[in-house]
Amino acid sequence: MAIRTLALAALLGVAAAAPSARAEDLNLNEKPDTVQASLSPYSLGLGAGVVSAINDELSNESAAFLKLSVIQSLQFTEHTAAGLDLDWMLPGQNWGGELTFDYLMLTGSIKPFVGIGGGFRYFDKAGPFGDNLGAAGSVHAGLLLDVLDEMQLRIRVPYFVVANKAGDQGVGLDVGFLFSSPLRTTKVKKLKY
Repeated sequence: MAIRTLALAALLGVAAAAPSARAEDLNLNEKPDTVQASLSPYSLGLGAGVVSAINDELSNESAAFLKLSVIQSLQFTEHTAAGLDLDWMLPGQNWGGELTFDYLMLTGSIKPFVGIGGGFRYFDKAGPFGDNLGAAGSVHAGLLLDVLDEMQLRIRVPYFVVANKAGDQGVGLDVGFLFSSPLRTTKVKKLKY
């Protein structure tokens, strides 16, 4: 019993004398398997813009449309982001939505980007509902500006094609404000698994 007590006391003495390992003593810059990530990569906002009709049938409805949007963005890495845009275009009851994937070319406060999108669009034209609704694809280029820690300005030039009966096409310019948590600009290092 005395030997066990003596061994336990020696073990506790060695443990108490050893330097304690603390998380703040870990330097992740020395670890090759770490990445930087935002604590809050999600943003939500509103946008507005103009869309110019390219094909004749859509031009007969209106040469240009006012576009109002609810925009969302989720940044996965420093160079990739996904988004969801829900649009309403005037005049008429023209609506649509698309999921987008963007590649951000720079990582500073000014971020030029290119991207693609896919979704659906409906144009309020004469004829059956199904003839005016179709899957839509888009390509776009733009600029994302960090205006404040919690606000970004998105300027984008999209081109879209709709797979409806008329094959509607348009090109436009839209501007949007994205709002996010203050944690969007807080970066943390985390281990890659």
